[in-house]
Amino acid sequence: MRNKKLVAGLVPSLWAAAALVLTASLIAEIAATPTAAEGITSSTWTPITAVTAAFFGVDTLHGSFALGPVLFGLAAILAVSVVAGSLATAFLIYCLGRHPHLAAAAVLSAALGLATEIVLINLLCNWLQSDNAIYTSLPTWAWFPAFGAWGIGLGLGLSRASRSSTPVEGDRIRVAGPSPLLSADPYPVAPHGESPR
Repeated sequence: MRNKKLVAGLVPSLWAAAALVLTASLIAEIAATPTAAEGITSSTWTPITAVTAAFFGVDTLHGSFALGPVLFGLAAILAVSVVAGSLATAFLIYCLGRHPHLAAAAVLSAALGLATEIVLINLLCNWLQSDNAIYTSLPTWAWFPAFGAWGIGLGLGLSRASRSSTPVEGDRIRVAGPSPLLSADPYPVAPHGESPR
């Protein structure tokens, strides 16, 4: 039972990683802009192999499919998504409760995705890589929609997972609490059995 809960907790991070990779790869393929490696333009594979290049140098950045760099890049993206996604999920649950509304989860997690892009790509990766291989593996503006998609995937995955794992009881749907953003009891009961107005 504990393993099932652990796997269920990782599912939103996996959805988020898939959304990030698909969005970044699609934009890179359409844009076909020059990258940090001479003679390589952005393609489906450059955002993925650029992650590998962060570990093994710019020689592993490819514009076409290369099995080793692609597999390593995907594994690194999944690992980072699980770590960052776990922190973001904890923040989402803190702010919105265990069973967030779909729209609220999508909006707040999109904002978290943009903040994650600033920290991971603009600050950390650009500081670690002198050639900015990850940042320039696709048009630089494209990291914002890619991480926005990561955040939305995380929020929707969390909302969907929480709704499918918990049955709704009664005739009203209640907002989870307590939370600093939401009231602890959205349907207060009047004292002495009176009906609330």
